[in-house]
Amino acid sequence: MFDINVYSVINSIIGACILMILCFLLEKLVIRGTITSTVYFLTFPLILLRLLLPVEIVDKTTLIQINKILPSVIRLFRAEIFPMSLPVAGLNISINTITLVASCLSLVSMIKCLKIISAYYNLYIRLKYISSTQDEKILRMLIYIKEKNNFKFNVKIIQNRLIDSPFEFGFFKQTICLPSANYSEEELYFILSHELYHFKNRSNWLKLFNNILAAVFWWNPLISFYHTSLLSMIEINCDELATAGFNDHLKARYLACLLSESHQQQRNRESQTIHFLSSDKSSLSKRFRFITEKHKKSKILCCLSAFIMVKIFFASYFFMVLPYFDVPVTEVKRPEFTKENSYILRKGDRYIIYFEDEPYIFLDSISESFWDLPIVIED
Repeated sequence: MFDINVYSVINSIIGACILMILCFLLEKLVIRGTITSTVYFLTFPLILLRLLLPVEIVDKTTLIQINKILPSVIRLFRAEIFPMSLPVAGLNISINTITLVASCLSLVSMIKCLKIISAYYNLYIRLKYISSTQDEKILRMLIYIKEKNNFKFNVKIIQNRLIDSPFEFGFFKQTICLPSANYSEEELYFILSHELYHFKNRSNWLKLFNNILAAVFWWNPLISFYHTSLLSMIEINCDELATAGFNDHLKARYLACLLSESHQQQRNRESQTIHFLSSDKSSLSKRFRFITEKHKKSKILCCLSAFIMVKIFFASYFFMVLPYFDVPVTEVKRPEFTKENSYILRKGDRYIIYFEDEPYIFLDSISESFWDLPIVIED
């Protein structure tokens, strides 16, 4: 039996945060070349599923009760504000803190999502009317790379003076955007190989979902770090594939090309140029460290990392954090529990005393003072 409630939602956020924290360790292992970036990318669907499925497994969940701090937070969020009474209509309306906070967070998340969709659409419109390049050197290099790597998908290449740096764009009609620069054949090979691997790995879709995830859960302090980390891993993954088989000399030339494009991008950002939504400026040092590292991947560590992530994901469904209200009777006037205002909800081997439709006490057994209350058994 699955149940969704306030505490299961909180628990899903805690589980996702634990996975995000683990990502920082995995990122360091990827940069050192100890594990593959594929293991790191496994965290994204797990985090997404954990947030989209905030359920409690009834009868299987171990309750972790926290006193003092958590009960105080719960009382604060349950505090009523803006009480409103309409005697004519027979309505008593009150808004508590948690309703107001949830409404504000949801509103900001919606605005951020709309801004992302608008930015993608505006970029699509700006690129839509730029004709494909007719540069024979670029087209010849594109054909060569596609044949060498057996890429079967169609790609359009556009070149314009308003594009500040190379980037890929498009989900169904893939487009590589290049600045109006006179690239050498070697530079074209480096750039086009990197961008084509973005399409090969569907990383443009991953970037979109990552941006939306960051917009929806913007209030989570860890989401910003995870968002940046994932973008870095996407670029590093394409760097690894594009430089496969390179010797140290070619890697140095690749890094020089990467650095040159980064400097050109920063100079052009001061003007109204076209650029992609997620710049990789913050990940440049990570990419340099990754390419210059001597990689010694460990299959055992890869399997162990993947196992730990999956284990944390499933284990998070079998634990739930709850407030523990341990207040002496002498200090607080205990409400009078009657059949009219209270009932008992039985969930497996545990009981929850509801007072005025709100969970009031969590018990392992029923004492004599509650024997008269009706019992509702949850299937």
